[in-house]
Amino acid sequence: MAAAALSLVLLLLARVWAASMHSQFGPSAEYRTPNCDQYKLPGCPRDFNPVCGSDMSTYPNECTLCMKIREDSHDIKIIRSGPC
Repeated sequence: MAAAALSLVLLLLARVWAASMHSQFGPSAEYRTPNCDQYKLPGCPRDFNPVCGSDMSTYPNECTLCMKIREDSHDIKIIRSGPC
């Protein structure tokens, strides 16, 4: 009986964890494309407004993410505002 209760608790915890990961990172359809046209590269402002890229790297701001996209020719989306 105790093993069944423990299994149920673990199953519920796994579901809660999965739901929190989904809400934090969401499906790729919710990723947004950075607006790189607004920045005059190669220079970026030094403001600290971190964004989490779809490459799971934290960038200090959207402009630095745009620099990475242009340097490496990768299609990196913004998962969310804030660090990864």
